[in-house]
Amino acid sequence: MTPDLHFNRWMRRAGILFLIILVYVLTTDMTTPMTSYSMVQRPVVAVAPRVPGEVIAVAVRNNQPVQEGDLLFRIDPRDYQLALEKAELQLREVNQTNATLQAQLAQARAAVREAEVTVQEKQRELQRIHSLHERNLVSEQQTDQAKTDLDAAQARLAAVQESSNAARVSLGDAGEQNLRVRMAVNQVKQAQLNLSRTDVRAPEDGVVTNLQLVAGVQASAGQPLMSLVGLGNERIAADFREKSLARVDDQVSGWVVFDALPGEVFPARLQGRDLGVAKGQLQADGSLAQPDDSDRWVRDAQRVRVYLSLSSEPMPDSLVTGSRATVMLAACDNTLLRLLGSLQMHIISLLRYVY
Repeated sequence: MTPDLHFNRWMRRAGILFLIILVYVLTTDMTTPMTSYSMVQRPVVAVAPRVPGEVIAVAVRNNQPVQEGDLLFRIDPRDYQLALEKAELQLREVNQTNATLQAQLAQARAAVREAEVTVQEKQRELQRIHSLHERNLVSEQQTDQAKTDLDAAQARLAAVQESSNAARVSLGDAGEQNLRVRMAVNQVKQAQLNLSRTDVRAPEDGVVTNLQLVAGVQASAGQPLMSLVGLGNERIAADFREKSLARVDDQVSGWVVFDALPGEVFPARLQGRDLGVAKGQLQADGSLAQPDDSDRWVRDAQRVRVYLSLSSEPMPDSLVTGSRATVMLAACDNTLLRLLGSLQMHIISLLRYVY
């Protein structure tokens, strides 16, 4: 066989092999898509105090597991203890003020009753004077004086009634429904709440990570001072080319290989997918459109994020949030293709020992 014939034979074999590989890649990209743009996501809580102050004690160490409600750090409570004492004293003052107003109201009501009795007495006296005047037993001056006394008594009654109304309005509602009492009680409750917030506790189970907080730091309300990586509710975020997800529904299973756990293949199940990416988000910010100005003949494929969970076991605790993974989805029912996909993932898991 001449060298030219030998070369042509090898070229035909290479071309056939290339076509086979191309068909396999295109087929698997639609039936068993795979991506290495995947990572483990764990819920991370940024722990921030609700009240400002100086940190006087840190109760945890770095990478320490904590339970919900465990003390993380403490803020100097002295200012808040004084604020609580002040609020309690203001409540006592309000109660004393209300007691004084109640006494004044009772006194005003007694004055009203006294004035009413006086008016009734003056009315009866005027009637007697009229009767005597009709029989010419008293003078006209005495009659006028009785009328004047009645008018004065009625004016006195109106004055003490207004004083009674003013005292009642100043006192307001009785008991715990009194406006001043409710405001003072709210101040006490707020002071108690602020004092309780000087002990910053874990909002959920997790592990303290990257702890840098030390005693003496001046804390600001709402400013995170500690990170807590939650345990549970872990998921795998995988970014696939959007054309690879054309045949993927929400019940697809798959396989996951973690860089941190080479040689192991974990069955997984799709949880859902995002409905968009950041570049497709419309914001009414007044800016004009920014069309792509790339002159590349082949543009980069758009990737869509999907989320998976392990099917048969919980996420290994050794995996940190952000751990890299490789994900393959079994988007078809063909036994051969699923078998080839599983075999490919096992090969990749073994290659992680080398990579």
